Amino acid sequence: MKNLFLTFASIFVLGAANICAQDATAVPTKMEEVMESHDVVMDKMPVISKLINKLQTKANASYKKSKYENAIADLKNANESMMTWMENFGKRFDADEMLKGKTLTPKKQEWLLEEEKKVSLLDEEIDLSIAQAEAVLNN
Repeated sequence: MKNLFLTFASIFVLGAANICAQDATAVPTKMEEVMESHDVVMDKMPVISKLINKLQTKANASYKKSKYENAIADLKNANESMMTWMENFGKRFDADEMLKGKTLTPKKQEWLLEEEKKVSLLDEEIDLSIAQAEAVLNN
């Protein structure tokens, strides 16, 4: 009985390891890649909020407010770009397509390639606005 249990346990462990190995080698779909890019950009949103607060504090204490206000405006524009991208993306794709791997029509596959480019540019815009804000704060 003990040997039967050990055999069963070994088969279970090997089977689970095989499933994990298959998942680890699975190639992400284009939708998964775009959603991952979205997640990377979303992770930067709290940074934008913190920088806006720091810049506002500096602007309130400064006679030369314009450099702080310009950096704040850039951060707010980057944030707005993100919100607009998400809204438009949500109009093109439904939750099952985004999260459950529902097959896309050929037209939606084209749209997804467009959205991939847009989210990449959005990431660059956000990185630039963050870098500029940090430079203003450090000067």
